[in-house]
Amino acid sequence: MPRLVAAAAAALIALSLAAGASAYSWPIKPFDRAHPIRGGFGDPRTRFYDPLAGLGLNGPGDFAFHNGVDIAAPGGTPVYSVVSGVALIENAGEVVVAGPNYVRFQYQHVTPAVADHQHVVAHVTVIGHVQAAAGHVHLAEIDSGVLVNPLLRGHLQPYRDLTKPRVEDLQVLDPVGNPLGYLGVHGRVQLTVEAHDTPQLSAGGSWSGMPITAATVAWRMWAPSSDTPVMSTRTVASFTKGLPSNSQFWTIYARGTYQNQPRIGGVLYRWMPGRFVYNLAPEGLDTTRFPNGPYEITVTAIDVRGHMGVLSTRIFIRN
Repeated sequence: MPRLVAAAAAALIALSLAAGASAYSWPIKPFDRAHPIRGGFGDPRTRFYDPLAGLGLNGPGDFAFHNGVDIAAPGGTPVYSVVSGVALIENAGEVVVAGPNYVRFQYQHVTPAVADHQHVVAHVTVIGHVQAAAGHVHLAEIDSGVLVNPLLRGHLQPYRDLTKPRVEDLQVLDPVGNPLGYLGVHGRVQLTVEAHDTPQLSAGGSWSGMPITAATVAWRMWAPSSDTPVMSTRTVASFTKGLPSNSQFWTIYARGTYQNQPRIGGVLYRWMPGRFVYNLAPEGLDTTRFPNGPYEITVTAIDVRGHMGVLSTRIFIRN
């Protein structure tokens, strides 16, 4: 890896390891042991209205960034508050606990076992039970009004992650989305790449092997003949502190993206893993800005523990 790429990667690792609120343990027993995560912070949440035979993946639907983590647990599992505070029953199947220092925790897919505005004690009070059809409890952390990835250091613990993200399938597309080859790239093009991480612990069953998002995805372009950067590192997605607005979904993710076990045109595709495709240049890359010749595009995906996946692909600009 060229020296400048390594330096950029180190900066991204530092970003992905940012810590925030006080650490807390798991909301289900045993509290001091990690549990399988089957949905990550920033994962695509997609529901396509039209069937695959119609507009399908290119059509309308509901699209959002996942604002917490999904902890696998059988229906009926007791769910405890991770902090002491006041329970708020805001929506059906949801309990919010307002804790100290302007931190709130949101628990979804639970049948509440507490009353609105009841005082709760961390890891003593059962705030609800996992709903039978859900098979997981959704945990979101909001620090001073800002959503935070619970898997960051200094937050949900213990959490151990030894896997590293995968980056694959860089695509060069023309302005209407048709694939182009790597040779003779010209004019304004779109660039997309597929990237994902793998949970350390499997959720089992139909969720076995399902991907989650990396914490950070970024890229740069350089001339391999001289190791000269022609485009500085650009961060495509950062799912650390805060989430992008859902209105940016198709700016960050590219068409072809769908969630784990997607629902398309009313059909649920069980056992099917999601596909997370990112727009490297949402506004398009104008290749006429660069002299003709070979260039290398390096994409880096980093998880919350600093593990890094890298893909480098060469293209030849010929305008």
